[in-house]
Amino acid sequence: NVLAAQNAVEHGSVESIQFRDGFLTEASASNVWIVKDGVLIGPPKDHLILEGIRYGLIEEICAARQIPLQARRISRAEVFAADEVMLSSATKEVLAVVQIDEQTIGKGLPGPIYQQLYAAYQEAKAAS
Repeated sequence: NVLAAQNAVEHGSVESIQFRDGFLTEASASNVWIVKDGVLIGPPKDHLILEGIRYGLIEEICAARQIPLQARRISRAEVFAADEVMLSSATKEVLAVVQIDEQTIGKGLPGPIYQQLYAAYQEAKAAS
């Protein structure tokens, strides 16, 4: 993951999103989420990802805000066809991804689910 992060920096990117056998796992230092048809989808918490400390917070926010959430395997094609893609981590908090490998994601702007998660994250941070 350190080499992937360095590669991202060398190419002017914030993160390096990783896939294994055609399925999304994680980024070099973040969890990765996609949104399709209003549902937030993340890779399952298993041996293929390091469950970031903010994964649980995202689950809590979704439950509180009634944002549908699924944990399942996500194909590479689904990532590129997503309405929204975002990262979560302690240092990045919640960060919208609008382009991957020179391909625009969704409308190329942070989407409505990102905006809800970001606002709720900021509220949780202020309350702690």
